Amino acid sequence: MPILPIFIVMLCATLITPAYASLSLDEAISNAISHDRWIDSNRYQEHAIRSDAIASGQLPDPKVRVALANLPTDSFDFNQENMTQLQLGISQQFSRGDSLEIKQRQLSLMADQKPLERHERRALIKQKVGQLWVLLHQHQAQTQLLKANQSLFQELVAISQAHYRSGNLQRYELLDAELKMTQLHDRLAKLEQLKNQTRHQLLEWLTVPDELDALPTELPEIPILLTPQQLKNEAQVDKVLLKHPLLQQFEQRVEIQQKAVDLADEAYKPSFKVDAGYGYRDDMPNGMDRADFFSMALTFDLPIFPEKRQDATRNAAIGQREAVKEQRFLKARQIKTTFGFELANLAGLEQRLSIYDRGLLRQLKEKRSAALQAYGASTARFNDVSAAALSELEIKLQKIALTHERAATLLRLNYLLAGIDPELQRQSSRPLELK
Repeated sequence: MPILPIFIVMLCATLITPAYASLSLDEAISNAISHDRWIDSNRYQEHAIRSDAIASGQLPDPKVRVALANLPTDSFDFNQENMTQLQLGISQQFSRGDSLEIKQRQLSLMADQKPLERHERRALIKQKVGQLWVLLHQHQAQTQLLKANQSLFQELVAISQAHYRSGNLQRYELLDAELKMTQLHDRLAKLEQLKNQTRHQLLEWLTVPDELDALPTELPEIPILLTPQQLKNEAQVDKVLLKHPLLQQFEQRVEIQQKAVDLADEAYKPSFKVDAGYGYRDDMPNGMDRADFFSMALTFDLPIFPEKRQDATRNAAIGQREAVKEQRFLKARQIKTTFGFELANLAGLEQRLSIYDRGLLRQLKEKRSAALQAYGASTARFNDVSAAALSELEIKLQKIALTHERAATLLRLNYLLAGIDPELQRQSSRPLELK
């Protein structure tokens, strides 16, 4: 029986990838960020809030009053009565204390939060799109490995049939070889299904669907944003994690809520309204001059019963501020815990990959060679050769999965380090165009 072809196929099974251009990881991330409508929407919101801030810091428009007072109804003569006047008045309302300035500052802080939201959005896109790209690359690599080894299974089935016809193989062994071929086809179909699902998930973010049909052969190395020495320094890691845009947003929210407290403090101060008026009178019928009138008034309120209004409003503002502080603490703890979890996961993956590279793959290759030699010497069964080949193929598939899981873990770690990501800091948005 032709044992040598099996040996050659098993030794030469390699990944086969198209040579035409495809979408790299960096290109996918850049495309997703540059075409993200959410970022444009967020920038419009920032512009709107800054405009509101300017408007909120201004005094209300003064009010002008024009009136004809005390006109006699018997003759409607303007100079008949002494009290008949043409009145012109103006009034201006003044807010309590520095409430306008505080409102303006509060809205400015809300606008300052928007760039942090966009930073976090870009970091999230980098993680999500990166993970989907890595997952699609994994499915592609595993598919190509199985297709490259498909001829091996076909050869195994052919040899099994020849052995069965010669009486050197039991029927159940032939059926086992055919079953493994069927399982290979099922696995390829499942990988094709997963590839199509992942591809459509990526299309939510990307505008280049044709370039997803084949990705580059090599999985790019994703460097972590901290050096090994920095990772060993817990205090330095904590300092970097606190720069995450999500936590920076909570810092902004605390300041915004503090302004709400300051605004509640201003409610204890009175508001003022100034009224000025001028009354014109015509001369008397005999020609005697009548003096015109000028009047001015100051109106203000006195918050002398604050328990039900001002005190309650201030207590509510303080409660909101303290609630945001607690949320910031919880989010910081969550980020730190997640970072530690992902770092431990990365160390475990690298340890397992090291075992694959230094021992496991070599041992499986030696086992497969030994099984081939024993089978050639008629001291081993055909099932031993088949099992050795399948074990080696399975481990290669697992190594592909581990390698891609390591890349996905690095993407998740770098998301948590988004506060120092130079690539995200260099990202520039398209100019904002108001319509």
